[in-house]
Amino acid sequence: MSARHRSYFLLLIVAIIWGFATPIIKYTFTFISPGHFLTYRFFISTIVMLPILFLSEPDVLRQLTRLDSKDWCYFLLGGLLGSTGQLGLLFWGLNLTTSLDGSIINATSPILVSLAGFFFLKEKITSSEKLGLVIAFLGSIIIVLQPLFEGHSIFSGNVIGNFLVFLGTLAWVIYVITTKKGLNNKLSPLLLTTNMFVIGFISMLFIVTLHAPIPTIINSISTAPFSAHMGVLYMALFSGTIAYWLYQKAQELIEASEANIILYLSPIFTFPVAYFWLGEPITPLLIIGSVTIILGVLISQFKR
Repeated sequence: MSARHRSYFLLLIVAIIWGFATPIIKYTFTFISPGHFLTYRFFISTIVMLPILFLSEPDVLRQLTRLDSKDWCYFLLGGLLGSTGQLGLLFWGLNLTTSLDGSIINATSPILVSLAGFFFLKEKITSSEKLGLVIAFLGSIIIVLQPLFEGHSIFSGNVIGNFLVFLGTLAWVIYVITTKKGLNNKLSPLLLTTNMFVIGFISMLFIVTLHAPIPTIINSISTAPFSAHMGVLYMALFSGTIAYWLYQKAQELIEASEANIILYLSPIFTFPVAYFWLGEPITPLLIIGSVTIILGVLISQFKR
């Protein structure tokens, strides 16, 4: 298997994991608030990743000493945007909208990453990729505006939730670009992933303790049912630790724009879980938007 095909395979695994993630997040919100959920998730990922990092990469401190002040800004900013920035907005948005809408809106990241990669990383975009990205983006716009077409007010929960998810997607785009610069500085995918979770835990703990003392937060989490803890574990270990590490490994081998185009497929795996488990309706606009997205992905990835 070539390096490019191996990266596609890794990204497909990531797309499946993240496709299942949004319904699991939505279900867990029934028992744990978004802020507490995210803090709990980052805590688990941190205590799992730190020992793995220091055991797997004894040279981790040497990697960090190679960074100058500008690199450190990219390193810290990327960690904050990829954790509290992106996931915080995603979680609070999902609390207001459906997991189907959230998953599909979150899948607009490839077109934005492609544009950012083109302008800031000087990456090339082929004609087929341009056409596919435009088509996929049109499908995403249909989903973003779906609540308005269905008669919802522009200030309704669904619309505000969709907008927060979209802002989280913008944070993800900046995260991708900054970590790509980090990889160019020879920082390992494992270090970048661990950095994101550590910064995410510290920043989210600071935010939630502004609204409630730590004993109250611990009590809120400890009284949740077993199924809610399983949801957090899935997000921490699979959607977090494993998926982000696989994503960074794949991004080492191909361009940032091409790495993200595969993530357009995540909503396809969200559909059956959201429909059969959460009972979320699949509307004609969702179908039209999703088919358009799939068509765009196929066109953008076509090679003679």
